[in-house]
Amino acid sequence: MDNYQHHLFFEARDLTDREKNKIRRHFLKKRDSGGGECGMIEKIGDNTYKISFKEKEDQERVLQRKFHNIAFPSGELQLTVSQAGESQGPENVVQSGAPKHDEPKKKVMEKRVNLPPDLIAFITSSGAISKYQACFQQSFRNPVSLDLGSELVLSSVSSDDLDEALAVVLRDLSVANVELQGAAAVPPDLDRVKEIMIKAKNEANCPELRVDVSFIPGPSGTTKVRLVGYNKNVDKLKEVLHEYQINQVGTQELLKLPFPELVDCFDKFLSMTDVKQNRVTLKPSHVPYPCVVVSGPRCLIKEVQAELSKALSSLLSDRLVLDGPGAQQYFQAEGKVSKELVESSCHVLIREQQGLNSPNVKSSSTGVTPIPTPRTLQTSPRSIAVNRTSLEIKLGSLVDEQVNVLVVPMLSSQPTSTRIGNCLLKRAGSALKSNFDSMAATCTLAPGDVLQVDAPSSLGCSKLFFIECLPWDGVRGQSVQALSNGLKRCLDLCVQQHLVCSVAFTVIGPGILLKFPLREAIQVLTESIGQFGLTASSGSLSSIHIVIKPDYPDSEQCYHDVYKQLSIHMNQGGQAIFRSLRSDVDDITMTLSSGVKLQLVFGDITNETTDVIVNTTNFRNFQKDGVCKDILTVAGPEVVAELKAAIVNRGQSFASHPGYFPCEAILHVNGHKDAGIIEQLVCDVIEYCETSELESVAIPAICAGAGGLDPGVVASAILRGVKTATSTTSLNFLTDIHLVLIKINVFLAFKEEAMQMFSTAVINRVSVPQLPQVQQKQQQPPSSVSSGTLHTTSTSNQSVFLFLGLSRKDVDDAMTKLKELYQAQCSAQTFKKEELAGLTADDMEDLKQLVKTQGLCMQMDQSGQGSLTVSGLKDGVNQVMQMINVFLQGSLRREMRVRKEEDLYTRVAWCILGHNGNWQRLPKTANHNLENKDVAGGIEDAQGIKWRVDLQKFEATRIMGFVTAKLKRLVNLSDFTFPLYWDNMADDENLKVVVLQPSSQEYRTVKEAFKRTVSKTVMKIERLQNVHLRRAYEVQKKNLSDKNKQEGGAGEKLLYHGTTEDNCDSIMKTGFNRRFAGQNATSYGLGTYFAVKASYSASPTYSRPAFDGTQLMFVARVLTGLYTQGTSSMKVPPPRNALQSDDRYDSVVNRINNPSMYVVFHDNQAYPDYLITFK
Repeated sequence: MDNYQHHLFFEARDLTDREKNKIRRHFLKKRDSGGGECGMIEKIGDNTYKISFKEKEDQERVLQRKFHNIAFPSGELQLTVSQAGESQGPENVVQSGAPKHDEPKKKVMEKRVNLPPDLIAFITSSGAISKYQACFQQSFRNPVSLDLGSELVLSSVSSDDLDEALAVVLRDLSVANVELQGAAAVPPDLDRVKEIMIKAKNEANCPELRVDVSFIPGPSGTTKVRLVGYNKNVDKLKEVLHEYQINQVGTQELLKLPFPELVDCFDKFLSMTDVKQNRVTLKPSHVPYPCVVVSGPRCLIKEVQAELSKALSSLLSDRLVLDGPGAQQYFQAEGKVSKELVESSCHVLIREQQGLNSPNVKSSSTGVTPIPTPRTLQTSPRSIAVNRTSLEIKLGSLVDEQVNVLVVPMLSSQPTSTRIGNCLLKRAGSALKSNFDSMAATCTLAPGDVLQVDAPSSLGCSKLFFIECLPWDGVRGQSVQALSNGLKRCLDLCVQQHLVCSVAFTVIGPGILLKFPLREAIQVLTESIGQFGLTASSGSLSSIHIVIKPDYPDSEQCYHDVYKQLSIHMNQGGQAIFRSLRSDVDDITMTLSSGVKLQLVFGDITNETTDVIVNTTNFRNFQKDGVCKDILTVAGPEVVAELKAAIVNRGQSFASHPGYFPCEAILHVNGHKDAGIIEQLVCDVIEYCETSELESVAIPAICAGAGGLDPGVVASAILRGVKTATSTTSLNFLTDIHLVLIKINVFLAFKEEAMQMFSTAVINRVSVPQLPQVQQKQQQPPSSVSSGTLHTTSTSNQSVFLFLGLSRKDVDDAMTKLKELYQAQCSAQTFKKEELAGLTADDMEDLKQLVKTQGLCMQMDQSGQGSLTVSGLKDGVNQVMQMINVFLQGSLRREMRVRKEEDLYTRVAWCILGHNGNWQRLPKTANHNLENKDVAGGIEDAQGIKWRVDLQKFEATRIMGFVTAKLKRLVNLSDFTFPLYWDNMADDENLKVVVLQPSSQEYRTVKEAFKRTVSKTVMKIERLQNVHLRRAYEVQKKNLSDKNKQEGGAGEKLLYHGTTEDNCDSIMKTGFNRRFAGQNATSYGLGTYFAVKASYSASPTYSRPAFDGTQLMFVARVLTGLYTQGTSSMKVPPPRNALQSDDRYDSVVNRINNPSMYVVFHDNQAYPDYLITFK
């Protein structure tokens, strides 16, 4: 015990060994008592004990604390320790240090503080507890102890000292999060940030731990820097980080260009200046306006911007107008080199512009023969690089898309490696697996390659494009490049394969396999589509679908980002590069019968500017995420206070002031998760608007969000309320009701319900505007052209050029040289009226097109002589002369060809099977080409659609589309023209029975009509081709058509007639015979009966079952003409007029209104078209 020479004494009741050990452990803990290494507790008197410390400092720290509190199961023990003086004995010391028995013991108080885990870890590792313990012993009158576990515990008998100690700790220590974005959040800039921050941390932590730094990856390519430690040091590191972000992190600035034309020739402009880029990238762009995107370190951008602004401000401009329409075409083609020489020799930029008639344009005469200003022509599709492709955002599954091509990601050449690949294989089965394996065996795929696989018939596409992908490795990694290359390749393949009309993509990458950040995946997809839009041609590709699953947590964010990015790519350089952008959640406006406009809006209600906003709340919790929180955040605290004080009964609404919300009033409602209450609340809202003379209101999906009600139930309730309120009340003020729906599934539920509930409303869908359609040129028969036709063929007669230079002399010299170059290339030629007499309308159209493409001008002589003058570039004028000569030579040949086509058309009919399953006769030219096997250039059908022909297979393939159709050749008899849906028959063949294939559209059409009223199974359908019967039927049809031409014609209908095996053969050969009338019934006359519904004729009474249970029924063509009520005694239809007995009705019926039975009395008035065998 000689080592423990620093004694302290305290007084206590009799202590057990266990209690003495616990008291000793208290004094061993520096954190609890201020003490340290000490000996065992000794009893030196009745109630006096001694404890000895090894170190003097430990003893002194223990003495600095007035009381020591130790918890025992029986209660808390408070000890007062003292030190023996040189002249005092232990007993005297104990007595002087012990509290008097009549003094009350002071209660120890605690404060517990929850600290962030990072701060707790820092306090533990930095030894901050001991530092604060020592500081508080010196600073405070009453000791304050600190203990750190899952939380910080401060103990003291003084509440003031406790509060001050806590304030010191919270003031000294802090946690700061700084979010890095852009280039600084990803390597290599992130690596540089880490290096700088670690160096600053090490300097701050010398010689003791003062601050710690950690880097936490965040979503979508962000990184968070967490700083933990003493405030002073945390602030210093924040300054270091801020300074780096200001001066080193790459950033972007936009510098507006004074001329949009500079975007496309910015590199040439830079070569004319002394601007030094110095690690700064300059990228011209048309979006959001003509500008230069200046990218690089922030500290260098300002310097480059200043130099560039100075150069742009010194730029001079002028415009030159050449009075010749082909000038721009000339300088874009053979004159391009000459124009570039002018640019380089004069140090200017020359850009083409649209023709102008403006005082701002400097016009310069070229010496060419003046040409009058032509009429304005419609914009040609050629003036826009690509405008045929539409973009559509679809909500659903890629597997369910009905397109030509589906694009599917995969990893390591495994189609099942991704979720969508698995779904496709489940749908298509082994057929897809077999197709994939056979194609994959023939090649080795690198990242970014595309494998084309034929799709089985179970999928709604023709082909699958599998892209070989890589997992995410950063924005500058190979994964982004591979995906971008794959998407571009897919779109290029769609163009190259001319039959592809539509393709569907999903947002590839953000799944658990590839792990792309969602925004990066969207950016890669939309940029690939945007780049495709800028290419020269989209081929036959008319539609690109982007498919988004509607039930994912991030579906709304995904939709908004995709829509935003595609909207940006809709226009480039002032030109629309896609036809339209549509989506399944485009706003829908319905004009209801009351005149009120009901609009379904997919979006945030806080963006609405209606007179009234409806807020859905439970009137208790106003901070829960949802519509209520969003609205009240905008409205402000005054509205919240007003709402908290409101007393609202169940089913009632509460109107408050709008606060800062841009509306007239906010109506607060609680739907109580009850559809009936919601419906009534909507009625009350509309009534409030009307009585308050307010014109518009925005209503959210009440209870569909935080309320948890099914969206379909909410949609039905709200729309019923709208319907009730707008149909039962006369509305004089309210004109617009907006239903604002922030969730995709909620919008779709409202859309479906609204379409059913307001099916008769006038509906408009709001999407990105569609480009104006250019009407297809209608085919015209050859005919002689009149002089008046020639008036409309002139084109724009101005070519405008913009000159940009750094000096006036350079610009003037360049304008003079360009004008002289063009003057040397022009000529004019006049054609007399008689030279043009043989031109047809088709010839004239071709001539117009040549004039247009060559940039020429055609002008009619106004003196009455009928001459035509063509002026412009020499080469173009010469081509017009050659074309007119060729036209005149071909005039006679065309006349002879027309006669041959007409003659053949009466004898032979070539037909094509339309998409609706009906055969369509091809025009005379196509008919002639097919008959003479002159199909190398394809054929054109009656709708102007062009087809490639395979005569061996009797098939035609649409040139602009992935569609194949059958062809058929019918050779008519001299006295009979075959119906188009018949098959060919030999000259001596009178009857032909054709069994229809169940896969044919003809079979399906007949079967579907039969099955509408009959549940029995169709065994077989036969087409009956009886030349004699059909010839007689067609004669009768013409007679009735002529007779009733003012009253509905022949009235041909497809009706049903049940029969038996015995009668079937007779009817097929000789037709329906009214002499057999009366076999079943003659309720409406002695004629042949036909039913409107197959179910009637399917009765065993009329279709008597055969031995094997099968029944027979004819589908007949019946000429009902003009009909009247039949009676059982009628042998012929009654006269229509008692004074004209020979003018009779054509048929009779069982009832005039909605007849179900027709009776005819002329055998040739019905033709047995099909025979159905059923069971």
